[in-house]
Amino acid sequence: MAGTKMASKVPVIVFSEECTKPGTSSWAEACKVMAQALEDHGCFIVDHPGVPLGLHDSVLSVTENLFDLPPETKIKNTNFKPPLGSVDTAPGSPLIDGIEKLQECEKYTFLMWPSGNGHFWDYKAVHDYGKFIAEMEKVVFRMVCESYGVEKYYDPYIDSSTYLLRFLKCKKPEGVEGSVNSIEHTDKSFLSYLHQNNIRGLEVRTKDGEWFTFNPSASNFMVMAGEACVAWSNGRIKACDHGVAVKEESQVRYSLGTFSYVTGMIETPKEFIDEAHPQQYKSFNHIDLLSY
Repeated sequence: MAGTKMASKVPVIVFSEECTKPGTSSWAEACKVMAQALEDHGCFIVDHPGVPLGLHDSVLSVTENLFDLPPETKIKNTNFKPPLGSVDTAPGSPLIDGIEKLQECEKYTFLMWPSGNGHFWDYKAVHDYGKFIAEMEKVVFRMVCESYGVEKYYDPYIDSSTYLLRFLKCKKPEGVEGSVNSIEHTDKSFLSYLHQNNIRGLEVRTKDGEWFTFNPSASNFMVMAGEACVAWSNGRIKACDHGVAVKEESQVRYSLGTFSYVTGMIETPKEFIDEAHPQQYKSFNHIDLLSY
């Protein structure tokens, strides 16, 4: 299969130069695989050989340093948006809203290190990561639009989308039997991008109800559909049911969850609605969904 490979029922799409070029046979095949994966599982894996050299290491390095800050510093970071998924929502949970904007990364840096001593924190690397995810979403959403013949909705979506990056840390406490499992959930985002260090933990539920464990690498990203995407597609695409399980006491899992959302209304394209598929969702403001 050109540009794609299978990983225990969850497809892996290799974002090679040919695969990401509209009009090529690899592009057409990837569109087909992606759409089917979103309908079956609500997710797929992107193997992106174009990840800039060192970006994976640099952004995860600053993630570790961020969690070393004292609680009284981290609680300065407030955000009016509720979490886009059932993750750690303690006050000060590290996140940057508008990660694709350099000024938002700078603002967060000065909030956490007002004296300018954040020499272990490279906000430019964090911003570069945000831009990288935003560019990936352009390819992903163009493939989705082409798969369903709704290409005219591509530009309005991209123009109104923004990205929230949440930094996550998960460690199994000493003396706990079995594994530490987060609450099984779906996200309220449009699309979610999960990237992590080399500690396995992310699990997604496949179409047949089995749990698939994501095998992380510097070039692999788990892409998951959120509840907003379900409504947009009139239920054609399913939301990915997922959770995290860390089994070894010595392991610390650092991960990056980037959630895309629309700064306005989400409406179901008429192309998804017919007699066999009556409209299931009214138009809604995405921020209101996050608060629901």
